[in-house]
Amino acid sequence: MFMVAAIKTVAEQQFSAMGYTTNLRVRTGLMAAIYEKTLVLSNDSQKLYSIGEIISRMSIDTAEVSYFVGDISYQVWSLPLQITIALYMLYNMLGWSVFVGVGFTIIGIPLSSHISKLMSNLGFLSMQYKDKRIRIIDEVLAGIRIIKLYAWENPFIKKIRNIRNDQELGAMKKRGVYQTYSIFVLTMLPFLVTFSAFATYSLFGNQSHGPLSLKLVFVSMALFKMIEAPINQASYILFAVVQANISIKRLKDFLSSGEIDQSAINYVHYNRNDASSSSDDVLVSVQSGSFKWLSADETTTINNVTVQCKRNELVAIIGRVGSGKSSLVSAILGNMIKTSGNATIRGSVAYVPQQPWIINATLRDNILFGHELDPEFYDKVIEACALKPDLEMLPAGDMTEIGEKGINLSGGQKARLSLARAVYARADIYILDDPLAAVDAHVSKHLFTQVIGPSGLLASRARILVTNAVQYLPATSFVVMLSGGNVVEQGTSSEVLNSNGPVYEFVRKYIDSSTDSVKPQSSDMCASVKIDYGKARKASATRAIAPDASSDSDSNGGVDDLETGQLIQTEANQHGTVKSSIYSKYIKACGLENIILYFVLQTLASLTGIASNFWLKHWASKNESARTELPGIFSQHDVAFYLATYGMLGLASSVVSSLRSLMIWAKCSIKASEKIHDNMLLGVMHSPMSYFDVTPMGRIINRFSADMLTCDLTIPWAMSAILSVAFNIFSSVAVIGISMPILLVAFIPIVFVYRYLQHTYSASSRELSRIVSSTRSPVYSHIQETISGAASIRAFAHQQRYIMDNEQYMENNVQASYIDRCIGRWLALRLEWLGDLILLGVTLCAVGVLHYYGHGDAGLVGLSITYAISLTSFLGSSVSSYVDADNAMTDLERVVEYSNLPSEAPKIIDSHRPPTSWPEQGMVEFRNYSTRYRDNLELTLRDVSFCVQPMQKVGIVGRTGAGKSSLTLALFRIIEAVSGQILIDGQDIAQYGLFDVRSKLSIIPQDPVLFVGTVRDNVDPIGSYTDQQIWSALENAHLAEYIRSKDKGLDFEVEQGGSNFSVGQRQLICLARALLRRAKILVLDEATAAIDNETDAIIQKSIREQFRNCTVLTIAHRLETVTDSDMILVVDGGKVAEFDTPGNLLASESSLFAQLMQESQKHHG
Repeated sequence: MFMVAAIKTVAEQQFSAMGYTTNLRVRTGLMAAIYEKTLVLSNDSQKLYSIGEIISRMSIDTAEVSYFVGDISYQVWSLPLQITIALYMLYNMLGWSVFVGVGFTIIGIPLSSHISKLMSNLGFLSMQYKDKRIRIIDEVLAGIRIIKLYAWENPFIKKIRNIRNDQELGAMKKRGVYQTYSIFVLTMLPFLVTFSAFATYSLFGNQSHGPLSLKLVFVSMALFKMIEAPINQASYILFAVVQANISIKRLKDFLSSGEIDQSAINYVHYNRNDASSSSDDVLVSVQSGSFKWLSADETTTINNVTVQCKRNELVAIIGRVGSGKSSLVSAILGNMIKTSGNATIRGSVAYVPQQPWIINATLRDNILFGHELDPEFYDKVIEACALKPDLEMLPAGDMTEIGEKGINLSGGQKARLSLARAVYARADIYILDDPLAAVDAHVSKHLFTQVIGPSGLLASRARILVTNAVQYLPATSFVVMLSGGNVVEQGTSSEVLNSNGPVYEFVRKYIDSSTDSVKPQSSDMCASVKIDYGKARKASATRAIAPDASSDSDSNGGVDDLETGQLIQTEANQHGTVKSSIYSKYIKACGLENIILYFVLQTLASLTGIASNFWLKHWASKNESARTELPGIFSQHDVAFYLATYGMLGLASSVVSSLRSLMIWAKCSIKASEKIHDNMLLGVMHSPMSYFDVTPMGRIINRFSADMLTCDLTIPWAMSAILSVAFNIFSSVAVIGISMPILLVAFIPIVFVYRYLQHTYSASSRELSRIVSSTRSPVYSHIQETISGAASIRAFAHQQRYIMDNEQYMENNVQASYIDRCIGRWLALRLEWLGDLILLGVTLCAVGVLHYYGHGDAGLVGLSITYAISLTSFLGSSVSSYVDADNAMTDLERVVEYSNLPSEAPKIIDSHRPPTSWPEQGMVEFRNYSTRYRDNLELTLRDVSFCVQPMQKVGIVGRTGAGKSSLTLALFRIIEAVSGQILIDGQDIAQYGLFDVRSKLSIIPQDPVLFVGTVRDNVDPIGSYTDQQIWSALENAHLAEYIRSKDKGLDFEVEQGGSNFSVGQRQLICLARALLRRAKILVLDEATAAIDNETDAIIQKSIREQFRNCTVLTIAHRLETVTDSDMILVVDGGKVAEFDTPGNLLASESSLFAQLMQESQKHHG
C-alpha cells in the first residue's frame, strides 16, 4: 500500500510539472499572438479595443485559458474515471443500492450546468466592466496632468468608482450568489449519494449482505470519499471552465477582429544605388485615391486625391484645421481604408508623427531606434536637428533616460528628437507631419535649412511635409492644398504662389495676420515669403539654436540619477515574509461582523460534519450490538430514526457550507475588493505629479488589472481554503483525541516537520512570487508603448524587432514563473511522501493497539484512522494553502503600497476656504519663489519675483529649460515651493487646498488631451454647465460648426485619445473648456501650436475679446502672438531676466527679448 502511494505521488508531481509547462507555453503563445495583433489592428478594431482592454486580455484572459489547459483540463476525464472505479468497488460492497445515489448525481448535472451558464454570463459581464474600468484608468493616467491642472480628480474618481463598485462588483456579487447555489448542489450530491445508498441498503438490500456493520460503513465511507473528492473538486473545475470559456470568447473576438488592409498600399522594393534609378523616380504615388477611417463611415475623409512625390522632391501639404492633412499622411502610410484609386510606395519609409512618439529609453536609443551606431553620421544628425545644446544640458548627455512619453522633454525637444530618429533611419521616403509646429522661429528655420530643405541632410530623399509654415513654400518642389479632404489646388510653389488661387489666399491671410513688426512690404506674394535657402552656414545655424528662444517649454522634470541619467525608478520589491498587517488589512476590509459570522458558519459546518460521521458510526455500532445479542437475526434498530437524523445532519452541513460560501463570495470578498480598490485609486489619484514622471503607466495598470484580479478572486479562494483547512485540522484532532488519544503523540513531531517544510519553501516562493509580479510590468509597459506607437513602428517596418523585444520581456516573466512552480512541486512531493509514511505508521499503530491489547471500540478506532488519514491530507493542504495565500498576499501587498503613496497637499482645507468670488481681480505675484520638481533635483526656479497686475496680458519667453512652464506648474501647485510665496489677489495660495486653487484658474495646455465620451463630457466633465453655455463656448472656440455637422451634436462620441479629431481640433476643445470656466486667470501654454495661421489669428482675437477682463499669461513659440501683450516676462536659468513692456524691451539693444525679435524678423523676411 505504501509503495503504491509513493509511486502515485511521484507520478502526480511529474504530471503536474508537465501540465504547468503546457500552461506556460499556451500563455506565452497567446500573449505573443495578442501582441502581434496589436501591430495590425484596423481603425475599427482600435475603436473597439482600448489599450486597457488589450492589456486586460493579455494579463487576465491568457492566464485563465492557460490555467485551464495546463492544470485543469486533464481532470475533465480523470475525475469521471475515479468516480467510475469507486462506484464499481461500492457495488461490490453495497450491491445495487449504490446506483440510487448515482441517480441523484445524474439529476444534479443539468442543474449544475444551468448554474454554470448563469455564472458564465455574469463572469463575461464582469470582465466587460473590468475592461471598461481599465480603459478609463489608462486614459486618466495618460491625461493625469490635465486632470490635476483642471482639478478634475473627483469626477474621474467617481466615474471609475461607479464602474467598479456598481457594475463590476455588482456582477461579481451576483455571480457569488450563483456560486453559493453551485456549492450547495455540489456538497449535497456526495451526501445524497452516501445517504441514499445507505438508506436503500438498510431498507431493502441487507438480506444478502447483512445490516450496516462497522466494516461495511468505514470501507464504504472511504470509497464514498473517493467520490466526494472529485465531486467537490468539480466546483473548482466548473469555475475554471466558466472562466476559461469567457476568456476564450474574448480572445477569439479580439484575435479575429479587423486588421489594416495590407493590400491598400502597393509596396515596391527600391534600390536607390541601382544604375537604372534616377531623380525622376516616383517613390510615392496616390492616383484618384479615396480613403476613410472606419468601414461604417458613409463618406470618405480623403476624396479622389492624386499626389506624387519623386525621389528628390519636397512636397508640402497645407490647409486649415481639419482639412485632412494628417489623414492624407495616414492614408499614404496605409492606416486608412482605401475605397478607390491606387497608392504605391517604393522604398523604405521614415515617419515623424504630429504628436511625437517617444519610447521609454535613453535619448540615444530613441534616435538609433534599433540601428547600429554610426558615430560620424549620428553627430551630423544631432547637429542638424538642433539637439547638441540639449545634450550639453542633460546630465548624462545622450545616455540620459527620457522617460515614458518623453515626460522630461519639452514639446520642441520631443519634436526634434522624433525628427532625428527619422533622419538617422536613412530611409528613401520621409513623411513629416507638421514637425515645425512645436518649435520656435529660429529652430524652425534651422531644421528646414539643415534637414528638410533643399540644402538639408534629406535633400536627396523624397519628402512629404505637412506644414502651415508658409514661409517655406518657395523652397518646396510642389504644394498641395487640402480643404474638406479634397485637393483644392496643387502645383509647383511658384505656380500656386502667383496664381491668385486658394494657396495665394491662404498665404495672404497669414501675412495679414502677422504684426506690423514682421509684416513684409513686397507686393509679390512669392517674394514676400522668400527666404535665402542657399548655403547654410554652420556657425549661424548653431547661433540660431543656442537661444532656442521662446519656443520650447521647459521640460517637465529632471532625471533622478544625475550621473547615469536614470529617470524611471526600478520597481521596488518587498522582501521577507508578508507582514501580518497585510493580512489584517484584508480582514478589516472584509468587515468584522462578516468575519465573525463566517467563523460561526464554519464552526457549524465542521460540527455538523463530525456529528454526521459519529452518528453513522453509532448506527453501525448499534447494528453490531443487535447482531451479537440476537445471533442469526439481521435486525434494524429504528432504521427510520437513524436515517432521518443522518439526513438532517447532512442537509444541515450542506446548508451551512453554502451560507459560508455566500459570506465569502457575496459579502466579505466584495466588501474587501471595493475598499482595497478605492484606497489604491485614491492613493494614485492624489499622488503628486512627480510620481507619474518616474513611474511607467504599465506598472500602475498592472496593479489595477492583474494584482487587483488576485485580490478579487485568488485571495478569497486562498483565505477560504486556509480557514477551512484550519477547522478541518482542529476537527480531526478533536475526533482523534476522543477516539484514540495515543495517536496525538505521534503527530507532535510531524507538525514540526511540516513547519520546517513550510518555512523552507515559503521563503523562496514568496520572493519568486514578487519577482513574477514585477516582471509582468515591463510586458504591459511594452505593449502600451507599442499600441501608442503602432503607426510609427509599421512605418519604419520595425514590427519584427518589437515582437522580439516582447518575447524577451515574456521570457523574463516565464523563467520566474517556471522556477516558482518547480519549487512548488518540490514541496508537494515531500508533503505527500510524508503523508504516505504517516498513513503507514497510523495504520500499524491502530492495528497494534487492537491486536495486543485486545480491547477498544472498533468503531472509534476506525473513525480515528479515517480522520488520521484526513489529518495528514489537511496538514499538507495547510502548508500549500498558506503558501498560496502568502503568495497571493504579495499582490495585495503591492496594491496596499499604492494605497499609501505620498500624497499631494489636501484638496480642501475646511478651515481655510477662499471666498466664492476669489479671485476678483486676478493679480498674480511671485515673491522670492524657488522650487524644484523632486527632492533630489536642482532648483528649476530660483528666487523669482514679479507681479502681474489685474487684467494684464503677459507674454512669457525664454530659452529651452529656462523655467517658463515651471512658472505655470508652480502657479497651479503641480510643484510646490521650496521657499517664497505665490499670491493671487494678495492671498498666499499655499494656505488653500489644491482644489480651491486649481479650480479658480484655467489653462489651455500645449498637449491637448481628450477622453473617451461625448463632446459634452470633454468640454464639461463635471456637468456644471447647460448645453446653451457649452454651445456658446464652442462658438467662441470656432468649433461649433464642425460639431453641429455631426449627427449627435454634443453627444458625438470622442474616441480614445481624441483620435477622431485632428490635433488642432483637440486644441480648440481645450479652448472651449477655458471659455466655459471663465476663470479670472488664464494660462496659454503654446496653445495654438497645432493650428494654422489664419485660425490662430481668429483664436487670438477671440481670446483677447473673451478674456479682456482676465489676467492672461501666454507661453508662446510665435513671438508675434505676444508682441501686443501689456508686459513681457523673459525667463533665463530659472530666474527673471527681464520684465517690462514690449516697447521698452524692443528699444533696448541689450534686451534678450529684442534679440529674439530680431531673429524672428530675419526668419520672416
